[in-house]
Order: sequence, then C-alpha cells, then structure tokens
Amino acid sequence: MNILIINAHPDYTNALRGTKQLADYTEKQIKQQLPDAHIEHLPLYAPEVTIPEITAENLNDPSLIDAQQNELIAQWKRADLIMIFMPLHNFNIVSRLKDYIDNILIANKTFKYTADGSVGLLDGKQKVAYIQTSGSDYEHDIRYVNADIAPHYMRTILNFMGIAKMELIRAEGLDLIENDKQAILEDTKQTLAKYIQTVATA
Repeated sequence: MNILIINAHPDYTNALRGTKQLADYTEKQIKQQLPDAHIEHLPLYAPEVTIPEITAENLNDPSLIDAQQNELIAQWKRADLIMIFMPLHNFNIVSRLKDYIDNILIANKTFKYTADGSVGLLDGKQKVAYIQTSGSDYEHDIRYVNADIAPHYMRTILNFMGIAKMELIRAEGLDLIENDKQAILEDTKQTLAKYIQTVATA
C-alpha cells in the first residue's frame, strides 16, 4: 500500500503543534498496523517542496509549470491512502493547500468537462482522510457551524476528481480555555488509530 501524508501546517516541524503531533502519531500507527506500507511525505511549506503558485504568466502559458503539476498529480494518483493534516485558518484551508489543489485539480488530467458537466478521472478507489485541527468548535458551536467551510470545500474538490468519500477527523476546540487541549489530541489520536485499523483490515 502506498500512503501519502500531507502536512499543510506552516509551522510543520514544531512538535508543539497539534497537527504535527497527530501526523507523527499516525505515521507510527501506520508502521505498526501496515508494516509493508510505503509512506511518502509532502510537507507543503517545506522550502524544498515545489508547489507552483498560479500567476498571470503560467495561467497564460500552462506549459511553464506542466512538469511540476504532472509530478504532483502522479504522486497523488499512486497513493492508495492520502492523509491530509491541516490547521484551520480564517475558516478555511491554508493558502499552501489551496496552491496544491490548484496544481492537481487539472482538466483532462484529474477531471474532464462533458456535455452533462464535469466528470472525475480517478477510479474512486483511493481513500482520503482529512484531519482538521481548530481552535474553536466548528461542529457544535452555533456561532461557528455555518463557517465550517473547509471540509465542504475538500469534499467538493475530491468529488470533482472522482473520489466520492472523505473521512473527516477533527481535533477541535483546542484554544478554548475550558478545554484540555492535550486530552482532545489524545482522543483524536485514538480515532486515527481506529481509522488506520479499518484501512489495515479492509
């Protein structure tokens, strides 16, 4: 099994970050439960990672970034399981993840237009888990439920490519003073362990 772990946190090496803790724990679980799995890492904010930004120049001449996009798409396609670890920022995905999506959601490569609308070109067999950390509670707090945009956006993008299901795993309310941040992260780790177990036994 090929597994792609995407860390979308700008502070991706900081062990104090919840996103980093969850990603590291997940990798340990994968190695324990799926010892034969091949893991690829994609830290989106790492300086050595090339994620082209869409500019006027390459928008008018896509060939300028075609090679980089093809490499990112190939990496995405060869993964049987994709796990995206992302901190919510201003109610939505971080900018680097949006740049990444702009480089893999490409017409005639991962989807196509037809007379009946767009159709995904992926076979739908890939599993995708989207792990979102947030300071507030976007699932239950009435002030924030209508601002729960990021998971909906991710599901929409995946569906466009032909992936009908996305596992949403949350670590939320991390910055609320009445909450125990580490306890929330520990609960989320157990959810991640169970998810890996379901993948391993599927």
